[in-house]
Amino acid sequence: MKFHLTFPLLCLALGLLPAAAQSPAKSTALPPPPPFLLLPRVIPPLGEKLTDANRTELTATLEKLTQQLAALPRKPANANAEVFLKAVRYAIDHKEFYKPEDTAKARTLLDEAAKRLVELAAGRAPWLTDTGYVVRGYYSAIDGSAQPFALEIPENTPAQNAPAWFWLQGRGDTRTDLHFIAEHLKKGGEFKPPDTLIVHPWGRYCIGYKGPGEQDVLDVRQLLINEKRIDPTRTALAGFSMGGAGAWLLGSHFTDRWAVVHTGAGFVDVQRYQKLSQEKIAATPAWEKTLWGQNDIPGYTRNLLNVPVISYSGEVDAQRASAEIMAEEFQKHGAALTQYIGPKMGHKYDPAVRQQVQEKVQDALLHPTLPSPLKLSFQTRTLAYPSLHWLKVTGLEEHWQDTRVEAELDKPLNQATKLSVTTKNVTSFSIGSPEQPPFRNPVTINIDGQSLTVSARPSIHVRKENGSWILDKPGSQVRKKPGLQGPIDDAFNAPFLHVLPDKAGFHPATDAWVLTESAAQISRWRTLFRGDARVKTASQVTPDDIKSYNLILWGDPASNKLIAAALPKLPIQWTADSLTANGKATPTAGHLPVLIHPSPSQNDRYIVLNSGPTWREAHSKTNSLQNPKLPDWAILDITSPPTPEAAGKVEAAGFFNESWGWK
Repeated sequence: MKFHLTFPLLCLALGLLPAAAQSPAKSTALPPPPPFLLLPRVIPPLGEKLTDANRTELTATLEKLTQQLAALPRKPANANAEVFLKAVRYAIDHKEFYKPEDTAKARTLLDEAAKRLVELAAGRAPWLTDTGYVVRGYYSAIDGSAQPFALEIPENTPAQNAPAWFWLQGRGDTRTDLHFIAEHLKKGGEFKPPDTLIVHPWGRYCIGYKGPGEQDVLDVRQLLINEKRIDPTRTALAGFSMGGAGAWLLGSHFTDRWAVVHTGAGFVDVQRYQKLSQEKIAATPAWEKTLWGQNDIPGYTRNLLNVPVISYSGEVDAQRASAEIMAEEFQKHGAALTQYIGPKMGHKYDPAVRQQVQEKVQDALLHPTLPSPLKLSFQTRTLAYPSLHWLKVTGLEEHWQDTRVEAELDKPLNQATKLSVTTKNVTSFSIGSPEQPPFRNPVTINIDGQSLTVSARPSIHVRKENGSWILDKPGSQVRKKPGLQGPIDDAFNAPFLHVLPDKAGFHPATDAWVLTESAAQISRWRTLFRGDARVKTASQVTPDDIKSYNLILWGDPASNKLIAAALPKLPIQWTADSLTANGKATPTAGHLPVLIHPSPSQNDRYIVLNSGPTWREAHSKTNSLQNPKLPDWAILDITSPPTPEAAGKVEAAGFFNESWGWK
């Protein structure tokens, strides 16, 4: 029988067609696809130090406790037990036992899960008031999975509104959930600031705190703020090595979340960290070099002028280069980077200098600047990172170009009468937000030399039209805007749902590629991003799914009815014979489009065609390469087999314009 006639049966055999929708608060574990569908795994490495007898024992205990969890009423607090069960399950499923003693770690986690299930059943939550080393969990909105985080809570730390350090861990290829949790049940981190809560976000394992890892840190911070556990005006961001790179990243992307940023070693850009030759740079696709701007820190330097930044490097550490690069960047902007150097040190802290760094960070943390400063310097390259305090950029002339705003109020927002703004590459922005006090007075605004006067109001929205600035309301037009700006990888930083085809497609070879690639992406999300992706077939998708999730649509218009429904409003033409993109027709046989676009039926959600995260296994050897590899759209030649670097040969690719049309 031909493959395309048995496609749904093959999907069913692989466990890719769950019978019911998955709750945003709880994911159903999917069995990984068989090895013949998968490329070699880079991280986490395989660890097979679990005996058959111990596997049987752990699995029996795990299943018993899992049944106890399932019997509890669904509630967010359950994540505080589920993270322990999930860690052991993943370690068993994916062979993450690297030493014989790792079996004892699994037993410890199951023992702790058993205790917490008893507490949950009784309506108690002692982990909310415990001191010392505490591991907790929450359900990520991205995929509904339970994600861990750890706390160090000294005895004298305030029970509410405590100052807090967010410490980002260094790279550890074998530090999966099991090992992260076991470590933090009994061990603290690098710094010990007095009377201060230390938060250890998980960061979704080993992805350099990018994308979902970045969101993990923000989610944990917001959870603790909502619980009134930490003071939102006194949170410090710090980390070393991969964590230092993460501190540069979150410090420059989300500057207003932090009272102070401490960066230890790490990396700040692709080209210099990788020491790319001119030949290598020339051979890199133009769109990929453009996308380095997603995470290359120099393009966000001006944000860091709004917060104290304290950098540390070992004197002889190769990663000292990151601090030197940023010192040069600060100097270009008329500022100086505060640097500490560990004498004769390699890739670690000098104890005496570490104490100096701690004192400096702690002083800035306990004496923060105004939570809503009068003067802002803002810089970005994408509307994925649009905000700083009371400023939000909502439209750009062109994405991935240097974008800046200098803004200054004469008084705090609720008293202000004057606002001065200069812009570069900006077409619209807002001043104020629901979290900020409203403007009580009429305000005269000078924007790029043009004067406007507005009456008292909660917030101010302005837009550039025919070269002049005008007052505006938040727009509903289909344009790139914050949270809906691409590239493809952006869809996986928010709640998403894989939608698999359930009919035969245009061509059997296309169906085969879709099955292989979708299975590999779902499996890789589990092993690398440490969550169970939501999966349905096209016929199972509900109106609520369309409203709630970015839809990752696999297949073609014949095999997936959601692709067929969206196609008239997408900027491509796609028939059984021809695929036309950006004015160029390509034979459908052997080719597939991958792209991201606003959902035609839900203007605050994406649809994605035939793609997961675009960086792949080969790029996980170093966190510096875990960046988007494809832009907003591409045409793949799928006659070229998938590799650790690419899903297929890229025939054409590019970015949509600011109206989501062709450039």
